[in-house]
Amino acid sequence: MTAALASLSPFGPAGRPPLTEGEGGWLERVEVVTPAMCGHNSLFIGQLGDWTWDAVGASCRADPYTAVGPDGNPAYLSFSYFRVKASSGLCAEQLTFGDRLRIRSKVLSCGGDSVLTLHLVRRDKEIPAHGAARRAVRGVEEFFRYDTPEGIHVENFNRWIQRSGPDTNHGLRRAAPAGFEVHHLDRIAAEYTPRRVCAQARKMAGFRTEGEPAPQARLELSYRVDASRDLNGAGLLYFASYFSIVDWALLRLWHSLGRPPRRFLRRLVLDRQLCFVANADADDVLDVEVTAYHDDDDIDVVDTTLRHQDGSLLAVARQRIRDMPDGEVGP
Repeated sequence: MTAALASLSPFGPAGRPPLTEGEGGWLERVEVVTPAMCGHNSLFIGQLGDWTWDAVGASCRADPYTAVGPDGNPAYLSFSYFRVKASSGLCAEQLTFGDRLRIRSKVLSCGGDSVLTLHLVRRDKEIPAHGAARRAVRGVEEFFRYDTPEGIHVENFNRWIQRSGPDTNHGLRRAAPAGFEVHHLDRIAAEYTPRRVCAQARKMAGFRTEGEPAPQARLELSYRVDASRDLNGAGLLYFASYFSIVDWALLRLWHSLGRPPRRFLRRLVLDRQLCFVANADADDVLDVEVTAYHDDDDIDVVDTTLRHQDGSLLAVARQRIRDMPDGEVGP
């Protein structure tokens, strides 16, 4: 870690691969995939979130792990929108124990106290010379082409929140911690801002657009938020649990279509999008609707809506999935 970056980062070196400061404001690290970081679940999503907290902490001079709001109560760096696009030859489902990954991250201002955190995740097949590593760093415009060979492109739209009252996850409010700085960050170009995507997803309660085919399959379910597995250490519905609930619904939809579990375990998710609208308490019962259609590119397009039982929106998600029947192999 460079001296300049070390002075900004609130994290000690113990137990975490160090961030280094690269060209153009990109942060870099190398990680080895452990059993807690991979699988046909949301573990890798959770790891991406940790990398986001690290990058924001290093870039914005605030420690997300200990942040407090103006009133002295805990403030949390939340995820308003999360996208994982993996259509250029590497998918999260293909990662396994011991894989060595090189992660390049950049934090951009979205106005106010909101930031957009980008990650480009690739296999680190060999340890390049320092100069080669610097040449490999891509600009923001190049990132949004989504064409980096064997790259996973990740976008996180982050805002600070805190509880509005004791013992409830409902009605979370905005609250940036003291010392959080964004004025020095590059501003995201209007064409790449996640704000429009989030606003449209909230308005339409989904990612469907005009002219899309009608759903060919639909399933309605109820899900009870499980205190033993869905909450994080702060007692909030963990952001990665939203992805787990979406996959729980997807698996049941596949069961209804007669697809065996082994096909679920072989699937490749080429694009994940999730817009977070609210949080939930343990034992809240959620109404879940999952729909799917098969597009012209032989991809399953799956939309999932999560609502509280009063009808208020919790989250909406879309996945583009390559189904891998027995005998087929991925890219």
